[in-house]
Parts: sequence; C-alpha cells; structure tokens
Amino acid sequence: DWNARWALELPSQPSGELRYLDLVRAWYEPLWRSGVAVDFVRPDADLSAYRLVLAPNLYLVDDTGAANLAAYTGRGGTLAVGFHSGAVDENCHVRLGGYPGAFRDVLGVRSDEPFPLLPGQRIALSGAVPDGATGTLWSERLRPEGAEEVAAYADGPPPAFGRGDPHLAALDGVPAVTRHAYGTGTAWYLATLPDPATLAALLDRIRTEAGVEPVRTAPDGVEVVRRRGPEADYVFVIDHSGRGADLPVAPGATELLTGKETAGSVTVAPGDVAVVREPRGR
Repeated sequence: DWNARWALELPSQPSGELRYLDLVRAWYEPLWRSGVAVDFVRPDADLSAYRLVLAPNLYLVDDTGAANLAAYTGRGGTLAVGFHSGAVDENCHVRLGGYPGAFRDVLGVRSDEPFPLLPGQRIALSGAVPDGATGTLWSERLRPEGAEEVAAYADGPPPAFGRGDPHLAALDGVPAVTRHAYGTGTAWYLATLPDPATLAALLDRIRTEAGVEPVRTAPDGVEVVRRRGPEADYVFVIDHSGRGADLPVAPGATELLTGKETAGSVTVAPGDVAVVREPRGR
C-alpha cells in the first residue's frame, strides 16, 4: 500500500529507522526460503482465495481496508499483523482509543505506548520462540483483550547498552507476540521485529496452522513457483544456489524448455531454470 509506505516514513514517526520495504522484505524472505508462493494485494482486495494474509506493517489504513481484513479473518482466514499498524486513517489522523487502532478488535490487544529501539539494540523474548530470541527496531506496552500470549519480552536491553532503558526493563513479562480467535479465524500480532531466525519460526507456525504449504519441497536456494492454467499447472524452478537440484514432478509432465517428457522428476543444472507443464488429472 503506497499510502501506508509514505506515512510510515514521515519524519514525525517515533523512530527514524522505520522503512516499509525493509519490513516487507523481512517477512517475505523466510517464506521465499521455505518455498511458499506469495501474492501482493491491497488491503481492500478480495481476499477470499487466501488461507493466510500477512500485513508486515499497515501504519496507515482506511476504514474499508481495516473492515475488509477483519471480515476476512472472521470468515475463517488467518491474519498476521506487524507492529505500529492501524494507527492512523487515510488522512493520517490518529485513531483514538489506543493502539493498534483499527485492528484492536480483530487482534484482541491494546497498546498505550511504543518504545522504539535504537539501531543495534535488542530486547530478549521468551515463550514459544527459539532459545536466544530477540526483538529489534520496536517494542510496545501491550495488554491482551481476548488474545493469548505466544511470546513476551523477557527483560530490558542486553548489558551492552550499559544501564539500559528503565522503560524497556519495565516491559519484562509484557506480551510481544499474541494470537487471537476472531470469528472462525485467527489473528496474530507481532509487537516487535523478531530476529530473522525467530521471525522465520513464527511465520512457519502461523502458515502451518493456516494450512499453507510450500509449492514443492526443494533444497535451500532453489525457487519453485507454480502457475495454474485451465488444463495444466506450470512449475517454474530456478536454481539460485549454484548447486543444481532434482525435484519430483507429476507423471506425464513435460519440461518445456527442452520439450522432453520427464520421468517423475526434473533436473535443474547449477544456476539454470526449468519450466515444467504438469497435466491435470494424471
């Protein structure tokens, strides 16, 4: 959402470190590495085809977009929202009543104060997260209002920051990641930016619970994307690793760049590409 990006990067923000595309990339990378295909859509788009919708940040969102995301979740979808979202409307007017503004009801949480982190500063996380998990860039004082706690701030900043910030130390035990049953769906809130390994673990859990699986199991560094046609699927395999790979494909499939029919698998040479047509109903 262009307006959300523009608003998040205004100089009036509590932190000058907030970059919209950095947050999108941080959430996108572990999905790409897991082989999960991702579409980019607007908040007011038709979301009915998706099992999972991710909003790494929607600082600005209008009533239509917020209502659309809430309705999607209430009908059985899974929604995951990143910190500092829903705070202002389309005119950049602050939504009253506490944060995360437009998403308080669907997320089942309320926040009354943000605590941005300095560059390089981290805050420890505990709970259903990997050992040594930390949050970066942002933290906030969060109170569940129906949501369950998945992870919490474990303490203030690490000793490397001297005496630390007493406000951050006061976050010890405050929820940092929550999960909320809303209608027949589920809404997650990440009130910090977890370190890459922790974010990947959380997104793995979120997508698995939502029933979202990789397009095809593939080695690390091999990208697999599927496009559906009326009579066949088209599987694009790109080797970024430089090692090549063998991938299973459907019986009767054809590798279109060579025109050869496969025998249940396709081999991609190091740094190469394969395009496989898989007939339906075979």
